[in-house]
Amino acid sequence: MSKTAFYFFMLDWQKRQQWRGKTFNSLKDVAADPKCSEEWKNISPQDKEIYIVKAKDSKIKAQGNKKTTIGEDLSEMELNAKREQEFQQKMLEYINSVISMGLLHNNLQKLKFIFIHVNWFYKKEIGINKCEFCPAEFAVAQFSLKNGIENIYHEVLKMKIPLGWKRDAIEISQQTHQIPIELEEGQSDFSYMFSELIKFLETNKTGNKFPPLFTTKNLIPVVESLLIKMVEVNNGSVNDFLIYSIEALFGALRNAAVQKVDNRSIPLIVAENEFSKDFLCNIRGFECDFHKIIDMSQYCSKSIVKRWGFTICDYCCQYLNIELIEGVHCPKETSFLQSTDQDTSIQEITNIDIHIKHLNINDKISKEYKNNTSKQNYSNDQRQCNEIKPLDIIDHCKASTSTSQNLTLNISTCSMRIPNTIPQTLIGVQENIDPCVDFPPIGGRGINYKRKITNIKLPLGKGKSLSNINFYI
Repeated sequence: MSKTAFYFFMLDWQKRQQWRGKTFNSLKDVAADPKCSEEWKNISPQDKEIYIVKAKDSKIKAQGNKKTTIGEDLSEMELNAKREQEFQQKMLEYINSVISMGLLHNNLQKLKFIFIHVNWFYKKEIGINKCEFCPAEFAVAQFSLKNGIENIYHEVLKMKIPLGWKRDAIEISQQTHQIPIELEEGQSDFSYMFSELIKFLETNKTGNKFPPLFTTKNLIPVVESLLIKMVEVNNGSVNDFLIYSIEALFGALRNAAVQKVDNRSIPLIVAENEFSKDFLCNIRGFECDFHKIIDMSQYCSKSIVKRWGFTICDYCCQYLNIELIEGVHCPKETSFLQSTDQDTSIQEITNIDIHIKHLNINDKISKEYKNNTSKQNYSNDQRQCNEIKPLDIIDHCKASTSTSQNLTLNISTCSMRIPNTIPQTLIGVQENIDPCVDFPPIGGRGINYKRKITNIKLPLGKGKSLSNINFYI
């Protein structure tokens, strides 16, 4: 404690000396000055107590500002966790209160909710556990159990991608929505989009408050990034908008719808799992014009908000005696097999016009080729069947004499080794060996030929013990 108190004393002493015109390069020079140490020793106990109190306060503050290994302030983390818990509690209370009022007044099927989905190009970290998303497309829809998805406000954006983020934007685009970066036909006026969004939400205002925007849990920061870009242009506040979990809404609506038939309610985690399955992801006919051309309805924001409405209706309408209408509460049967807009002209899809023509030509050529090939194969098979000849059976047991003579002649003309010569294996043997002696005498061990020794030196390296080995042949 005395060292920390002396540290604060040095700071004050340095300031007093600097006012008098003296300069110091660092606190080391202050600590090395004998006048500073002498003055600290002669200071009164009352004045020294002031610096001791400062040292205690600094220690308490240091203990309060504990950080994690990645630099996160623990107190700030606890505060954020508390805020998140309060937000979740407030969200569930709002959803339960609205649905309870709908059940009480028997108008649950007429309650309206706002859905929003956003596609994005890239994610940029702007702090610890904080990210900024660059939006690429969004769709806002009004939903009720009675009328399904009634209105949709949809935009494909033209965004200026900053230097260093184009690769991320291109990769995410190719993996998901396939919207080109800096699309010329896209919308880039955030002021216009903000005004259109306000017009869309004003019809569902409760007093002076906008209705909550419901989206999936993983898209909440993406929606928040889009709203921040809108309100920055119009000098608004993002706190005017509430972004709630659509999974929580789905679970509460399902539990409210079935409570008169079945009291078994599902917890929030089960509702999140069921909603995330997106069993209608392959239907077509509800996507925007851009995704209809490239045949990528699965990732289209307009199609996704429509599918959200279908999913909720599929789990709730039957318990509320709501008649399912194709295209309103459920997709049309043709949507599972093909797009409902089969009459789209070739001029509307000029980007793939040439490709389609080539495909048609190739199909015609392939059909003609298959027909001609099949005819030729059939005629060849018939011709071969008509030209069948009897088999010639050869009895090899009764071979002719001439054949055996020729065979004997061929064998006799084969070159053979000259007898009584040294074999190749004995070339280089130091002793003189009688080539006529091929076998040992009876009852003896024969001649002890001296073996040929070949000394091979292997290169050094792994297994140096094998570098010099005598191999016997």
